[in-house]
Amino acid sequence: MADIGILPKKKNEIKNIFGKKKAIIGMIHTKPLPGAPRYNGESMQEIIEFSINDALALKEGGVDGLMFENAWDVPFSKPEDIGYETVAALTVLANEVTREVDLPFGFNFLANGVIQSLAAAKATNADWVRCNQWVNAYVANEGILEGASAEAMRYKKMLQADDIKVMADVHVKHGSHSIVADRSLAEQTRDNMI
Repeated sequence: MADIGILPKKKNEIKNIFGKKKAIIGMIHTKPLPGAPRYNGESMQEIIEFSINDALALKEGGVDGLMFENAWDVPFSKPEDIGYETVAALTVLANEVTREVDLPFGFNFLANGVIQSLAAAKATNADWVRCNQWVNAYVANEGILEGASAEAMRYKKMLQADDIKVMADVHVKHGSHSIVADRSLAEQTRDNMI
């Protein structure tokens, strides 16, 4: 498909972050954080130590970076319902882990909490955030989730966080795309290019 030519050509941000064209990012799937249904009262220090051990193993295995994700906080909340306690806990956890394991890192607050990810990234000098649903809408376990690009880009600008990159999914695997089934993946990808 031909390039639209409206926006300037994008830099290879993977190369900018990692110094190479392709990178392997290891996921730090934290234990349930305070406020999550499966949280059983462990101290933050215990949760942090669990994540430090994961990070050390991933680094020893040769990953290029780390992504912090509250994957054990199931069932996931919609972005607007992610609690302050979750944001605080994952931010502190990442800060502590990256003191021990020096690798580029980013955040992904589930489900689709890119605003929370940007706040945590700014507070910890993270390199990127991941957004599970950047454009359009889909039906997921959490209900109907809408693309976060418009709100996220304005929030990123307000934070003056141009140095924080967004790794965004288009046509995310965790839901039904019947709402936008009439549009190609290429069209959806171009919807809110930054």
